[in-house]
Amino acid sequence: WAGSAGGRLFRPEMLMIGATGRNTGKTELACRVIRHHAARVPIAALKVTTVVRTDGSCPRGGEGCGVCSTLGEAWCVTRELDAASDKDTSRLLGSGAREALWLRVRQESLEEGAAGLLAHVPSGWVSVCESNSLSSVVEPGLFLQVRAANEGTIKSSARAVADLADR
Repeated sequence: WAGSAGGRLFRPEMLMIGATGRNTGKTELACRVIRHHAARVPIAALKVTTVVRTDGSCPRGGEGCGVCSTLGEAWCVTRELDAASDKDTSRLLGSGAREALWLRVRQESLEEGAAGLLAHVPSGWVSVCESNSLSSVVEPGLFLQVRAANEGTIKSSARAVADLADR
């Protein structure tokens, strides 16, 4: 880890992309960045899902997908191996990332989970990371927050770190 800035760990080789809501195009933006640069520099694609509740209730309403309720430990890193599915991590890998890693982490363990995730990124690699919440413990070289033009409400995780976004 390269130093610390304001209590956050500084990762100048990281582009972090957050979003003010769902389906705003952050994965598509990450894929385009990866496609543009993957031939020149090794890229690790990172996706972070911060879990607030594991009691089976979905923070998005409805029945849920099981991502939150199946997290039995404080955090878990999963390596994507399939570049052909329509999952976000698969799309990132298929765009040319050498590694695609998904961190599921309980909110109270974000710093520890971030350390575990970043330990998988080899020195000298660039990281393209999809997350809002990770910016509270890691300062990337550039942090962008994507917003849909017709978006009315901003999700709480985006609001909490909006002042950290560079653009």
